[in-house]
Amino acid sequence: MATILTTNFCIMLDNYKDIIDLPYPRDDWNFLMKHPRMSIANRAKIFSPFAALRGHNEKIAETAEQHLDATRDENKWEEMDC
Repeated sequence: MATILTTNFCIMLDNYKDIIDLPYPRDDWNFLMKHPRMSIANRAKIFSPFAALRGHNEKIAETAEQHLDATRDENKWEEMDC
């Protein structure tokens, strides 16, 4: 299995050997004009959490509340039995 992965990796590197060692054009003015840097606020929006499942957090909170209520009821009954 490791041989297959190594072979595939070498083939992939062969596909990009003409550009793999080129320096990243960070200080190139033309590059920066075509690809302006993203502001920190916009970058934060990309990585901010999102709700993939609508209503999931509400259901979790509702279930937790039900379990807390059931636990309180059990504790009430245990106190009455003493």
